[in-house]
Amino acid sequence: MREITQAVSAKQMQISKLQSDIEALQLAAAVLQGKNAPAKVTASKPKAKRKRRKKRAAAKGSAAKPKTTQKRKVTWSASDREAISKRMKAYWAKRRKAKQSSQ
Repeated sequence: MREITQAVSAKQMQISKLQSDIEALQLAAAVLQGKNAPAKVTASKPKAKRKRRKKRAAAKGSAAKPKTTQKRKVTWSASDREAISKRMKAYWAKRRKAKQSSQ
């Protein structure tokens, strides 16, 4: 599979080189015929593809060991829990009131 992808990428490089050669020849032909050459010729290059992250290697169990970090469990204080509780109760009361007024 790897050889095939390398062959495909090599052929794509050849295609892009040939396309740029064709554009250069067309420009030269236009100049020789006495036509005004365009001020700026943009090469039609394919957009660069994003490189994919190597998920397959990680899934297969590659030789590199993943870094493990210990995360602490976030604990809320009693006052934090109480404040959140009040906010949520107010939020749901507002929602109930809006729903009743719309009906």
